[in-house]
Amino acid sequence: MASRQEQITSVLERFASNTGNDVAGVAAVGMDGIVLVSRMSADVNADRVGAVAATMMGVTRRVSSEIRIGMPQETIIKSDNGLFMVLPAGDQSLLAVNLRNGANLGLVRIEAREAAEEIGRVI
Repeated sequence: MASRQEQITSVLERFASNTGNDVAGVAAVGMDGIVLVSRMSADVNADRVGAVAATMMGVTRRVSSEIRIGMPQETIIKSDNGLFMVLPAGDQSLLAVNLRNGANLGLVRIEAREAAEEIGRVI
């Protein structure tokens, strides 16, 4: 049987394949910000991305709780040159996705939700 890391790697590779050139990088991250598996581009520090993703989700959960809107399903930052999205992947991990400018956000969101569910099951 494949190891947990191999299973997560397979999920991330399938996700990247299904989204074409829209995804510049993707990582599975523990809730503590530790990167489990990364497929980020070489010019991106995956460890920092992991820390930022965990911080973003923590803040998003606090805001969601404070304004009483329930548990967050995703957090998206849209900037001049792309988007960054973080989704819960089960109770113990996150999926962090770096999207290129002009990405098909609808398709990526569908694929990201499926990938996050699969990672949650693996963990």
